[in-house]
Amino acid sequence: MGEAAPALTLKESTWNKAAANVQLLDDPREKKREQDQLQFMQRIPKAALASILSSWLYFGYSFKCLLDAQAAALSGTALKVAWLSYALQLGQAIPNGTPHLLALSAMGKAKRQPLLRLNGDVTPSVDIFITYCGEEMDVLMDTVRATIAIDYPPDSYRVIVLDDSVSFEVETEVGKLKADHRQTYYSTRGTKPTTHTKAGNLNHGLKYVSGLPGGASDLVAVLDVDMIPSPHWLRALVPHLLVDSKVAMANPPQRQYNIPDGDPLGQTMDILFDVMEPSKSATNSAWCCGSGFVVRRDALNGIGGVPEESINEDILTSFFLKAAGWEIVYVHEDVQWGLVPSSITTHLKQQKRTCAGIVSTAAALWNPRAQTMTPEEKYGAIFPAFAISISISINMAAMVVLPLLMLSGAPLVAYSTNSQLRAISVLFLTKFLAIFSYDFLATQAANYHLGLLGIMVGWMIPFQFMTLARFALSIVTGGGVPLFTPSGLNVDVRTAKTLASRIKGVLWDYGFIIHVAIIASLLSGVTASLSAAYKIGNTQSLWIELFTRAGWPPIFLAWFTWILDCWTPLSYSFNPPEAMARNTLMDRDPKTLLAYPNRQAKDQLRVRPSQTAAMVAIIYCLGACGLAMYFM
Repeated sequence: MGEAAPALTLKESTWNKAAANVQLLDDPREKKREQDQLQFMQRIPKAALASILSSWLYFGYSFKCLLDAQAAALSGTALKVAWLSYALQLGQAIPNGTPHLLALSAMGKAKRQPLLRLNGDVTPSVDIFITYCGEEMDVLMDTVRATIAIDYPPDSYRVIVLDDSVSFEVETEVGKLKADHRQTYYSTRGTKPTTHTKAGNLNHGLKYVSGLPGGASDLVAVLDVDMIPSPHWLRALVPHLLVDSKVAMANPPQRQYNIPDGDPLGQTMDILFDVMEPSKSATNSAWCCGSGFVVRRDALNGIGGVPEESINEDILTSFFLKAAGWEIVYVHEDVQWGLVPSSITTHLKQQKRTCAGIVSTAAALWNPRAQTMTPEEKYGAIFPAFAISISISINMAAMVVLPLLMLSGAPLVAYSTNSQLRAISVLFLTKFLAIFSYDFLATQAANYHLGLLGIMVGWMIPFQFMTLARFALSIVTGGGVPLFTPSGLNVDVRTAKTLASRIKGVLWDYGFIIHVAIIASLLSGVTASLSAAYKIGNTQSLWIELFTRAGWPPIFLAWFTWILDCWTPLSYSFNPPEAMARNTLMDRDPKTLLAYPNRQAKDQLRVRPSQTAAMVAIIYCLGACGLAMYFM
């Protein structure tokens, strides 16, 4: 007789029974959404390929025209300006095309992680960590109450508030909730940190739960302080770990319910969660999304806990898990809703931290834990940091150089014959329309929550550049990775008593004087460039002179969008949108105080940005090229 099969451990038996209760989600709305997403995943890579090919054709032919113009006696200032204009356009196009390369990598790989549900009461145990570091008390308690109330067997999950603010009030309020869920705990490291240490807080939580009755749970789930989970949150994510033993982590998108009407600052993250993450998921390169994820405890133990070498601990955790042979999946289902910063300064602080975090993640790859990563995995980690650093640096340099080029009064495009100018114009239009098609498809995929042609986010470039400079200086001088205080969710004080004090606060305290300088320099350059065209051109050639200077479409797009971008923080600061009280965005049970974002908060139409500026840019490029070819 053969040997008897070894007896299953209690954990293995539980997991096998739970896995048998996993089913595909049968929801017509989600099926329609899945079909739409797959269509976008098929179309977006094709648009990305068209964008890349048309860009190379445009820049290749423009390079030839530069050489021909140089051979035809173009020299002096005109030659230097033409070369610098070409370099400026090419420099911007390369890093700005990073999303196209990411989308192209998903060509022919359109797939979506199936939506699953875990039924029944046999489930793996979960330790849910809610990280806190001094944010608003009501925000924290709404998250804790919603987490306690999730649809999951009460004895199979624990809710642990990890308090880095060492607040007696938080400890008291969390203690009161033990009556609703006895497995609710409060823990603190005992010292209030002066810098952002979410990774350290999580590692403290891992140690803390090991000492609780029953020891550590099978799984660990993490929620940011503002992220309110849907009741089915765990039942939607846990099954992905049950049905595939290679999967260490399941990640959902992050949605926000307090974005102002029209999203004037471009705070939505839908480009990440509806376009980029699905593309990465299609190529098995999904990352940890920072909140709402569920991960195997033994997988975390295997990499030594949450990495503390980077302020973007979520991304670095992803890389180390993959280096250890695990897989990460992205589950495209809305199961958590949080807040965006309600002040422009807090939003900017958050974005600077994200920028520095991505770059610091690449620096952390020299950590011994990263040595088992394959070259492809290391490239995947380094490339985003490289692309972001180059993009910010080039765009910052372009903001300085472009006004100087226009102030020279020289043409900003080189050609030796009218037929060459006509050909360059056609190639530019081809490139422009291909990129617009990509942007339009990406905007569709993100529920029309994105600004076409990148309008809305360029105003952060000067601050991001200073963040990168600070990071580089700290590394070069041996200071290590710069540390950041938590972003927080506090509203800025906007109660200045006089207009003069308000102007001082916006320009000097906020630092937006730099945007005034950029707008002034760009307008001066445009004025000088167009004035030079008027002085040179006659009635017949005037349009061509205007067209090839500040009116040259690639240059027009640059200064037009930068002026609008730089006006954004000034307009927002002096006339901020009316903030809706958080309670008006919640449906709250008056007895239990349990609250979830309401229909108005989740309204997809409410936060769609205006595309007027993008439409103006499109009409100008089409009309200008058409008129120029008519007058040639």
